[in-house]
Amino acid sequence: MANNAKKYIKLAILAVVSMIIGSVITIAIKDFDVAKVNTNKTEVSYSKTKKGFDSLYETYDTIMSEYYKDVDSDKLIEGAINGMLESLDDEHTMYFDKKSKEEFDSELSGNYYGIGAQIQLTSDETIKITKVFDDSPAKKAGLKEEDVFVSVDGTSVKGKSATEVANMLKSDSVKTSTIVVKRNDKELTFKVTKENITLFSVSSEMLDNNGKNVGYLSVSIFGQKTYSQFKDALTKLEKQDMDSLIIDLRGNTGGYLYTVTNMLEEFVGKDNIMYQIQSSSGVKKYKSSKETSRKYKIVILVDENSASASEIMAASMKENYGAVLVGKTTYGKGTVQTTKDLSNGSMIKYTIEKWLTPSGKNIDKEGIKPDYEVELGDSYKNNPTKENDAQLQKALDLLK
Repeated sequence: MANNAKKYIKLAILAVVSMIIGSVITIAIKDFDVAKVNTNKTEVSYSKTKKGFDSLYETYDTIMSEYYKDVDSDKLIEGAINGMLESLDDEHTMYFDKKSKEEFDSELSGNYYGIGAQIQLTSDETIKITKVFDDSPAKKAGLKEEDVFVSVDGTSVKGKSATEVANMLKSDSVKTSTIVVKRNDKELTFKVTKENITLFSVSSEMLDNNGKNVGYLSVSIFGQKTYSQFKDALTKLEKQDMDSLIIDLRGNTGGYLYTVTNMLEEFVGKDNIMYQIQSSSGVKKYKSSKETSRKYKIVILVDENSASASEIMAASMKENYGAVLVGKTTYGKGTVQTTKDLSNGSMIKYTIEKWLTPSGKNIDKEGIKPDYEVELGDSYKNNPTKENDAQLQKALDLLK
């Protein structure tokens, strides 16, 4: 058994230390990541570190044969992979077990089982809701953005990652979850019945702004279907004699890089730099290949949860198109990850590059400061209407 396990560990380690080079296509990672999947691959020899691997094998064999309780070999191997990734001290580098990977893939495809909300691990180590989707189980139950999780089905979320809490919320072993959150220093309990969620990542409407037609587009995530939804909604608004546009990226934690690239090409203009990618081989500038004639005024709403692909769009639209940013300073996610599927159905994600704004600015850990910093205020948190949305109202004032 030990020899078979040793072979399995070796395969897992090879997958972890493999470097990936060459041409790329993009994939999104929740938890604020823009990532790339590479199509050309080469494996790095691990012979130089064989002595260290031997120590790993010896540890595995010793635990399996001598530990005083029964041990799950799969958990030991996952622990070894997790340990390697955690040693990099990179919050965006992580391991997804088979179930987490399947749930992650389904969510970004626009279909998944759960409560219909986005969550985030905050700087003070709490898990809060950043987005509640329309007509979702979370919305119907009464959960709100900024609610802080206390427990799910009797299990405390203290010390857990956003991925771990998301897995608890998506578990199909419990159809109706009991969720305890903290809101305005009060603990509230909600019963939420999970459903198969079809995620419409773009919503739109025309707003009357003192006789002017202001289009409003809210983008919740940069998923597989977001660009087509965005383009369709934009076209419909333009056919209604739209005078100006508001793009709402608040609570949008990121998504597919190719999606935001396609969206930017609708506005940026041919041969203009949309963003730059900095790697060990240098800096590459990504330019728009599409002609555009759009010239109407655009305001983009951002907040502290706008991250990664949202920040790419906000920065590029500001520097290229002259869009005005309103809200709060963004999250500050300026790195690029790649993913690697492992042989047991799991996946690892790790950082390979940085992205820069069109002008070459690195926003990692700093975020993007809006042109007009506006707090939402308690009135909106208690009663989230357009009239109480100070950031939206500021955008409308700028477009009068």
